[in-house]
Amino acid sequence: MIKNAIKKKLSYMDWRLLIPYIILSGFGILMVYSSSSYRAMTDYNNSEHFFYRQMLFAVLGLFGALFVSFLSKRLFKNEKLLMLVLYILFGILAYLLLWPGTATKGARGWIYIGSFGFQPAEFMKLNLILYLSWFISKHQSRINDVFYDTMKKPLLITAAAVIMVFLQPDLGGAAIIAFICLVLFLHSGVKVKYGVMIFGAIGAIYGLIIVVVKTFGSSLPFFQSYQMERITSFIDPFADIQDSGYQVVNSYYALSRGGLFGVGIGESIQKSGYLPEPHTDFILSIVGEELGLMGVAFVLILFFYMVYRIFKDAIKIKDPFAQLVCIGIGTMFLVQGVINVGGATGLMPLTGVTFPFVSYGGSSLLVSAVSIGLVNNMYINDQISKQPK
Repeated sequence: MIKNAIKKKLSYMDWRLLIPYIILSGFGILMVYSSSSYRAMTDYNNSEHFFYRQMLFAVLGLFGALFVSFLSKRLFKNEKLLMLVLYILFGILAYLLLWPGTATKGARGWIYIGSFGFQPAEFMKLNLILYLSWFISKHQSRINDVFYDTMKKPLLITAAAVIMVFLQPDLGGAAIIAFICLVLFLHSGVKVKYGVMIFGAIGAIYGLIIVVVKTFGSSLPFFQSYQMERITSFIDPFADIQDSGYQVVNSYYALSRGGLFGVGIGESIQKSGYLPEPHTDFILSIVGEELGLMGVAFVLILFFYMVYRIFKDAIKIKDPFAQLVCIGIGTMFLVQGVINVGGATGLMPLTGVTFPFVSYGGSSLLVSAVSIGLVNNMYINDQISKQPK
């Protein structure tokens, strides 16, 4: 019986979603190896240090995506489980903020187990998508009738998550969480006036935090002056090439040097100490240098097709919970991709956001892979429910 159920679900897999994900993950392994070899040799005396780790997380992510695809949808709608995970993640975020020994390069966003670290903010994104999707789908009929009473709890949880992630400080992560929650709230069927209020509240909270940080600067316990300079340097990175504009300017050099077809895999100069994080935040700059505009176009076309496929699945799915999950995950990928590309090209402030599946990062890769598995799960269950009994 279990064998037949698995075979049935296999027949409904959304391969037009899975294939772009698998190609991007494989391409990411190649580019992490190429972009990180100099840094890995310098720091670890092993040019393949990041390559092996990325391969490990990519394989684990693939198994995770397939495993999640076959789970019962009821598991993801379990209120007690969703709240338990939320409490655990909030506890970890509080620990990171309060415990002075957890900072790494000025940020408190990592928990280390041996030599491996994970970012709770990455897992918070996905759990909030599931929690809000469950909550909104359950209370959808009551939202406009008793808006304040109904939405008070999810709004407070969202605000707490955004503030705690922002204070790590993880400005990009906080922006992504805020935007995901905003889209889910707006898709809940609320009246326009409530939608405007939610949009204004999230914008006001985020803007207020930025104003406070910019006004008081390094006197705040969680921020350093260079972190705000990175945010404002995108206006004119050439005004301070050796300091706040250093990374953006070197990203420009990498992209311009690559031209149309690039200088070849492994031939990047900018990865040799000029770009501090060539295998994470600026991996697309290295793709542009080594594979040119065509390489960057290949990645972006594949990525945005995958995002398009997620939203298309959401439109087809009838179950409100499943539809909201797909919309939340599609929004997460879209916003993360846009912020990363915007930072690398100087069109947006640098916030330390990685490019999904291509950049190095175990937490990001695992959460992204499981997210693809969740969308596939929702799609499979929807297709099975449409079949005659």
